[in-house]
Amino acid sequence: MKIYLIRHGETDWNHINRFQGREDIELNAAGIAQAVRCGQTLQGLGIEAVYTSPLKRAHCTGEEIAAQIGLSRDGVEPMQELIERDLGPFSGQLVKDKKEYFALAAGDHVEGMEPFADVQKRMERAIGLLAATGHQAVAAVSHGAAINVLLAGLTNHEIGTGKTRLYNGAINVIEGPQTGGFHVLHCNLPPDDPKTRQILQQGQ
Repeated sequence: MKIYLIRHGETDWNHINRFQGREDIELNAAGIAQAVRCGQTLQGLGIEAVYTSPLKRAHCTGEEIAAQIGLSRDGVEPMQELIERDLGPFSGQLVKDKKEYFALAAGDHVEGMEPFADVQKRMERAIGLLAATGHQAVAAVSHGAAINVLLAGLTNHEIGTGKTRLYNGAINVIEGPQTGGFHVLHCNLPPDDPKTRQILQQGQ
């Protein structure tokens, strides 16, 4: 099974480097355009369903993707497990020191922040639920911090939290048998780079 794990498109808060956490911020015009381009890039890859975090910025991204790949916007299914990491005291704050934040985000003991281990279990549970659908390929739209925790867990921290800054609309591809053992095929592919489509088509 292939899961195309996508970070949502840009919001105004992304544009000004403000942490969002679970604040329900909508896509801006640039974010909608990114979602459309992402959908265009994913055309013809056999994606059978689209699942998203329940937050507006992710769900709207999923609807735009579905429309581009020939699926119904109404069929886009929210999945609570794909929601963003609860950033606690960082939520709503402007990013002043990225290095400090990324160091803290990789830890388990930041007061008020959802622990790394809890996010990892939740995102792994999401992957398990997606695998259990029986689909051969799905798109799942989530968030930068949550996706990075999963990527870190799947690669023994070679990429992900503390190391990877995901683009808005970035496409990550993970693959594995439905009984488990998922691994990362591609990470942080930009949706508006023509090479991204070439890379994804080569994997077909």
